[in-house]
Amino acid sequence: MSLNRRQFIQAGVLAAAGIVQATVTDAAQAAGGDITHGSRSKANVALTFHGAGDPAIATSILKLLKSTNTPITVFAVGTWLQSYPKFAKEIIDAGHDLGNHTLHHYEMKTLTAKKVDSEIAGCASELKKLIGNHGSWFRASGTQYTTPTIRKAALKYGYKNCISYEVDSQDYLNPGKAAVVKNTMAGVKNGSIVSLHFGHHDTLLALPQLLEKLHGKRFTPVTITTLLGKI
Repeated sequence: MSLNRRQFIQAGVLAAAGIVQATVTDAAQAAGGDITHGSRSKANVALTFHGAGDPAIATSILKLLKSTNTPITVFAVGTWLQSYPKFAKEIIDAGHDLGNHTLHHYEMKTLTAKKVDSEIAGCASELKKLIGNHGSWFRASGTQYTTPTIRKAALKYGYKNCISYEVDSQDYLNPGKAAVVKNTMAGVKNGSIVSLHFGHHDTLLALPQLLEKLHGKRFTPVTITTLLGKI
C-alpha cells in the first residue's frame, strides 16, 4: 500500500510539526492493514509470542516474565488452548494480552475463504469460552502478512486490525540463545513488534539476556494494547 499525494503532504506537515512520524506502514495501519510496529516516538517494544508448544516451556517463560515484571502479548493457537486451557486465565491474570492465532495454525494464504473464516472463528470461540471475549488482537498463522480475504474474515469476528511484526527473532529455527538475542537486537527500534515463540527452549534461555539488553538500550517492553492504544 502506498501513500497518495494528499496523504503524503499531510503526513509531511504533521511530521514537520513533531506530531507524528509518518511512514507507508502508518498509512497501511490506518487503512486496516497489517500492523508491523507502533509509534516511533516512544522507546516501547512489544514482545509477542506464538502461543503453542510444550506447556512446560510456556510455564517457565511465564514465570520468568512475572519475576521480571515484563508484559507481553500471546497469540494463542485454539487447539493449544483446548489442550491446555489453564494458560488463558494465567496469561490474562498476569496482565498480558491474549489474542487469536487461528484454530489449527495452518498456512492461512493457502486456505479457501471458507476455511480462513472457520479458522479465525474457531479460535475466537475458544477464547470466548475461556476468557469471555474473542481476545485482544488477531495474528494470521503461517504468514507474516495477510491478504484481503484474511483481513475481511478477521474484521467479521471483531478484529479491526491484523498484527504482524517487524523483528523476527527466528527462535522457531532453534538457532541457539545467542542467535535469538542477536536477531532481535539487530532490528529492534522504537515501536518494534517482535516475534517470539513459547514452544522453543532457546527462547526461554535467551530471554534473560534479551531483556537485559533491551533495558540497557532504554527500551520498555509493553503489550500490544499499550503499544498501539485505541486504533
